[in-house]
Amino acid sequence: MPFNFVNGTMVILVDDSTGTARNLGTGIDTCSPVGKEVDELEVTTFADSSERFIAGIEKSRLVTLGGPFNSTIGVLIPDNLYSTLLGTIQTVEFAPAGTASGKRKITGEFLAKSYNVITVNKVPVRWEAVHRLDGTINNTGTY
Repeated sequence: MPFNFVNGTMVILVDDSTGTARNLGTGIDTCSPVGKEVDELEVTTFADSSERFIAGIEKSRLVTLGGPFNSTIGVLIPDNLYSTLLGTIQTVEFAPAGTASGKRKITGEFLAKSYNVITVNKVPVRWEAVHRLDGTINNTGTY
């Protein structure tokens, strides 16, 4: 079974303020890890000789998206998308190997927490959006 981890096949869809899924397409080149994680709860007692833990509830994770800043008219610009999303919860869909039939997809509801344009002298301008997971993430879907 071939593995497809080549950057360029990843698709990330973010719902706009009307609920329409918008493909960030080539405007995104970084995505922090997306997946599930649970809290660990310590249950050590004085009778134990070492620490003991049990699994807690699923953690709310931060997911950061980013890419080169583009101000071209007519292109889906993260500035335009996130100007109406900050402080709202929307569906975000991650397709790590593209959207062909049978490919895996990961979906969840996320709070648009922040959007920033990053400028450093003599370095290409970039954008970054941070989302907080609201509820659970579904990592078992396919196209």
